[in-house]
Amino acid sequence: MPEPCVPLWEKPSLRVAAGETLRPGGFSLTDRAAELVGVLPGWRILDVGSGLGATVERLRSRFGADAWGVESSSVQIERGGGANVIQAQGDALPFHDESFKAVFCECVLSLFADPQKGLAEFYRVLQPQGYLVLADLHAERPSLPDGSSCAGRAVPLAVTRERVEACGFTVRLVEDHSRQLKDLAAKLLFAGGETTRTCDGDLGYYLMIAQKGSEPRVG
Repeated sequence: MPEPCVPLWEKPSLRVAAGETLRPGGFSLTDRAAELVGVLPGWRILDVGSGLGATVERLRSRFGADAWGVESSSVQIERGGGANVIQAQGDALPFHDESFKAVFCECVLSLFADPQKGLAEFYRVLQPQGYLVLADLHAERPSLPDGSSCAGRAVPLAVTRERVEACGFTVRLVEDHSRQLKDLAAKLLFAGGETTRTCDGDLGYYLMIAQKGSEPRVG
């Protein structure tokens, strides 16, 4: 009988290569984003696709934020201990409108079946002037989508930006962090993980910060 397909984010090789954050850039990129948006103690922040809960704990311990996570995988929640993490889908968040000052979504949006639906849900739970922090892979020549990794579902950066702006956000900053992706690919290689698509020279990694306007959307 064939073994069940295990997604990349649940494979031990990724945890060995990337640590508890399970993504390129690790805490250095999370910290940079938090500093750029000016996270203050007490801010309610939601981490969508929180995995093992590393970003939730980081935002609480380093920045004093009232951070929460949502994660669809019960396996990941159990492995991470589950503190301040709720099992839910990222495009059906179990929170009231305008509940959070910031939403983080790191290396997860590309895995959504409908990214536009997910972005609309982020917009709904954010307070006016609240911040959306996205970090993810992009590919200028996307391959046929497969469900096993961010790399297999990456889209051009311009497509993501159009989707963000279509939801009513204003993009404040976009940074290239492709070097962190290459570093992770090298670590995955040494850890015995799958690197075929991750090593593709067409892939890059970005940090995008957008802000919810206080004016209602048109249309």
